[in-house]
Amino acid sequence: MKNKNIKNKNLVGIVVASHNNKLAEEIINFAKVLRQEDFPIVNGGDVEREVYGTNVENMKNAVISADNGTGVLIFVDMGSSIFNAMQVIKELKGKINAKIVDAPIVEGVLSAVAANSSDMDLEDLRLIAEESRNFTKLRKEL
Repeated sequence: MKNKNIKNKNLVGIVVASHNNKLAEEIINFAKVLRQEDFPIVNGGDVEREVYGTNVENMKNAVISADNGTGVLIFVDMGSSIFNAMQVIKELKGKINAKIVDAPIVEGVLSAVAANSSDMDLEDLRLIAEESRNFTKLRKEL
């Protein structure tokens, strides 16, 4: 089931799954400002309820919704979001190419969204997002 509302079908989809669904939604809202082209960025949490945590079914639906046929990067924060993402990848194996990104959730999502383009494949975009963990916010004085 591919996302038919997105104009560019060649871009990697992104799922953000945080233990705090409002936090994930705010990361998504901020990331959309940096988006150069139209591609799906989906909340992998339980957006219908104000609860903490994630579950496999919601994450699976988010990955399916985010897929345009190019694959999906899943950004997680900790604990069950990681385990649920791993389960989703197993369940969708052979149907959707999805990968978990090992990066800080905010910096990783922003890096991936800014770099996502039609000449970027899933693995290259994952590597760019994971490089965000090396981003230095403060420069040492010379």
